[in-house]
Formats: sequence, C-alpha cells, structure tokens
Amino acid sequence: MASKTEQCLIRMEEKLDHIHKDVEQNSKDIEELKKVVNIGKGSVKTLVWIGSITGVILGILKYGGNP
Repeated sequence: MASKTEQCLIRMEEKLDHIHKDVEQNSKDIEELKKVVNIGKGSVKTLVWIGSITGVILGILKYGGNP
C-alpha cells in the first residue's frame, strides 16, 4: 500500500513541476505582451498628436486665418 501512495505522490510532484514551469512561461509571455501593448499605445498617441498638428496646419492654410 505504501508503494502505491509513493507512486501517486511522485506523479503528483511531477505534475506540479510541470504546472510550475507552465506558470513561469505564462508570466514571461504576459510581460512580453505588456511591452508590446505599451508600444502600440505610444504609437497611437504619437499618430493622434501628429494628425492633430497636421489638421491645425492644414486648417490654417486652407482658411488663411481670415474671417
């Protein structure tokens, strides 16, 4: 009976080790995704800023600032 319990504990330990490795990999992947998302956010903010400035400049050129 003890050997069956020992075998079961060994299998559980192996499964826990595997789960631990998976969790570590998922944590690394999440950090990489956060970096990519932050880069995307920065790009969108930059494009909006450049588009706004371009729109103001084109508006001034088109209407010339004259009423």
